[in-house]
This record gives sequence, structure tokens and C-alpha cells, in this order.
Amino acid sequence: MVRATDRNIASVPQTVTVSKLAPAVYTQDSGYASLYHADGKPVTSSNPASRDEPLVMYASGLGTTTGGKVTTGQPSPSDPLAVTAKAQVFFGDPAMKQSEVIVDWSGLAPGLIGVYQLSLRVPGFHTKGDPLPVTIRIGGVNSPTDAPVSPKTAVD
Repeated sequence: MVRATDRNIASVPQTVTVSKLAPAVYTQDSGYASLYHADGKPVTSSNPASRDEPLVMYASGLGTTTGGKVTTGQPSPSDPLAVTAKAQVFFGDPAMKQSEVIVDWSGLAPGLIGVYQLSLRVPGFHTKGDPLPVTIRIGGVNSPTDAPVSPKTAVD
């Protein structure tokens, strides 16, 4: 329930679920994941990810971090970095081994507030395709794949 104390009124009660983890992949306007090549260009259908190429993806809801001290409302630290628990990323069906990509690092993006960054590489045996659904798994919780705009990517 939301209450306006200055007007002495309240909204209709609503149930709200609070969770330690609620992973979600940020998307570009095109619906492709906020996934970028080392040169800063976005991964798209016309500019797909390549095997073993370093990539950066942005997300939210990956939970608490260790390492650098995080202060509410302040940019995330760069030394030491604020690191998440082990995260997994899948380009394609998470039930298929060939869909998992390599996560080299996962934590709060240095200099940003509340934005998580994942440093990734597509292994050599990975499934190719366009569009491939993108899923983050952390602490046994998967990011949604049935949202109105479900993140996708392209792999060459």
C-alpha cells in the first residue's frame, strides 16, 4: 500500500515480492541484449558476436557483491571491484551445454550506480544463430525469457 501522508489517503493494497536475486538482461531498442564488442559497438544481427571474442554485457538484479565497498547512491568502485557470486550466461537454450558462454568476470560496473557488468567470451563449440535468447543464471535464479521484450543476441 502507498500512503500519501499529506493528503491522508492510501492506495489499494498490493502484494510485492522482494527477492535477493532478480537477474535481468538490459536490452537495446532493437530487443538485442546490451552486449558489446571490445570496440564498443553493439552485438546485432548485422554485427554478431564471434567465438573467443571478449564481450561486455549489462544487467541488473545480480545481488550483493564482495570486494569493493558499495555505498548507496554512489558510483560503484573500481579498486577493488565489487564482484558478484558466480554467474552463468546462456546464448540459446540453457538446457543445452553448447549454449553456455564463458563468464570471465561479473560485478557492479565501475563508475555506474546499480548496473552490473559481465565480461564474456563465446566458446568455440557454441551454438551459432540469430536470434538466440539470452539468459543469466545466478544463485539458481534465471532471468526471465518470457518478458514483453526478451533479450536476444546473434553469434557467428
